[in-house]
Amino acid sequence: MAEKRTVLYIEDDAHARNLVRKILQKEFEVLTAQNALEGLDILQQRMPDLVLTDLNLPDLSGEVIAARIRALAGDDIPIVAMTAHSEKQVRERALAAGCIGYITKPIDSRTLVATIQDFLGGRTERLDDVDQRRATKEMHADITSQLERTVRKLQEDNAELRNLERAKTAFLTQVSHELRTPLTVLSGYIQMLRQQLQADPNVNPSYADLATMAVAGVQRLHTVMNEVVVMARLAANQVDAFMAPVSVGVLAQEALEEYAPALARRNLRIETSGDCWETIIMADATLLRLAFSNLISNAIKATPDGGGAIIFHIGTQADILHVCVRDQGIGIHPDHLRLLFKPFYTSIDVNRGRTSKTDFMGMGMGIGLTIVSRVVEAHNGRVWAESSGYDEETCPGATFHILLPSLGGTAD
Repeated sequence: MAEKRTVLYIEDDAHARNLVRKILQKEFEVLTAQNALEGLDILQQRMPDLVLTDLNLPDLSGEVIAARIRALAGDDIPIVAMTAHSEKQVRERALAAGCIGYITKPIDSRTLVATIQDFLGGRTERLDDVDQRRATKEMHADITSQLERTVRKLQEDNAELRNLERAKTAFLTQVSHELRTPLTVLSGYIQMLRQQLQADPNVNPSYADLATMAVAGVQRLHTVMNEVVVMARLAANQVDAFMAPVSVGVLAQEALEEYAPALARRNLRIETSGDCWETIIMADATLLRLAFSNLISNAIKATPDGGGAIIFHIGTQADILHVCVRDQGIGIHPDHLRLLFKPFYTSIDVNRGRTSKTDFMGMGMGIGLTIVSRVVEAHNGRVWAESSGYDEETCPGATFHILLPSLGGTAD
């Protein structure tokens, strides 16, 4: 049995898309796309034998997509326009853009298969030179006008986004400032209360335990507030990085020691590797330690209890200091890799996660990796993540890489 030839149909109307697919699927393998960009994505993955496209698409006109297909596939793939417009001008512009034929809606289900076979067999409609030049000129004028409108709209949208970003940063800064003072007072009183309860032998021990838990909660609030302040200031370029020679290994070790109790509680272990732990770099010790701390916290949260080692590596890559944190956790879906460092992004389902910096699948505010990114950028470095995928059963793990410049250098 001969292999079916492939038709790619680009149509934004779902009913029309399903109808054409049902009509053609007996004779052809039918690929469908709901807009021009999706159609181009399919085309780059698999070349069909023929492209059937609506001219009135929501993202790109049929004329533009025909020209783009011609740029991708040359003259090897026949492109047939399908539209409800039957005007001579519309037909000529479709042909001038690279279509070889034209089918008018509503389609005739009795003849559609035969028509497609005719186009696959070599049927072609052509314009004379005069009509070709005129239609091409009109089409280019319209495309230029559309491009101008698009650019203007993008400029307006970008300006609005910048205003929103400034407003968000100002809001975070103001809220954190307003909350820090009462939080500091609350923390002081709770610690005083705990000390008094612990010192009084007649007090029920459970009351002292409650006070201890309250102190831990306030400390957690302090940590979150400090992260918000740091991120807001980094976003607004309001943090002065106090660069000085520091030992990157000392900063890493301090960050690791911070999580020693959590690692013991969750039956996880830290392994260190690399031969550059004694390397001295120019860095802001506080900010870089915070970046390391957030990467370690991220690795701990991604790894199930007893789920193996978290590796902290400090080495070199092409004469640039290379720091990486590798876990054996649940991994990261490939589509999420580019979003990890965006503010407030989290890949953890909010319906199942709980707030914690060290619990498995613990949730935070979604700013830890953003802080890592901004801190690394402030040090003229680079940061990125790698993972083969997300799987809670097989735990493929993830690796976060940081490249930092040596004294006086850059990691570009």
